[in-house]
Amino acid sequence: MGRSLPVLPLGSAADGAVPSTPPAERKDAARNRKKILEAAKKLMKSRGLDVVCMDELAAAAGVGKGTLYRRFTDKFALFRALLDEDEKVLQESARARFGLPKTATPQQRLFATWAAFVDFVVDNADVLAAAETEVRSRAALCESAPYHWRHTELVRHLLGCQLEPMRASLIADAWLLTLAGDVVRRAIARSSVDEVRAAWRALPGGVALGPESAALLEPM
Repeated sequence: MGRSLPVLPLGSAADGAVPSTPPAERKDAARNRKKILEAAKKLMKSRGLDVVCMDELAAAAGVGKGTLYRRFTDKFALFRALLDEDEKVLQESARARFGLPKTATPQQRLFATWAAFVDFVVDNADVLAAAETEVRSRAALCESAPYHWRHTELVRHLLGCQLEPMRASLIADAWLLTLAGDVVRRAIARSSVDEVRAAWRALPGGVALGPESAALLEPM
């Protein structure tokens, strides 16, 4: 069995090494963590986390400010925690090749990988958009460990489709930069989740991958 993928935080690519296993949480600490994350999710649905202050979050969770800051030193740490479970699922799915058989073509692997990335961003657009407001520039996002991993995965599959290395890298950047949380969130506000999901999933159709691409783009 292959080595499990590390869960990549929203920090710099240099920080993307496999983290050591954290010590087990005390029961009261685990309860407080759960309360804070549940309160954050509720506030996110009603107002958006990018406009919620940490004091307001502590009050909504029913914990003291000291407790909140012991669990999450800043909003960026909170965003990482909110994305953690879905990030684990995404990376484990990638390790399992998204359920595709070993005989899957490079095109099928590319489409499955990209569809999973799209789903992750669409499902987490609010959190990702809020996290992006905490980053100084879009260039800094491109240095993050999750971006680096996604770019590497896309390039690997694009190279399997016999694209030139430079073209594969540029295409991967172009796709990923359109998949920013704030962009997707605005698109959902103007349209619908299903339409946005379908539109972004269709991006690989612009690459000459062969006749089977059209079939792969058809609705399930």
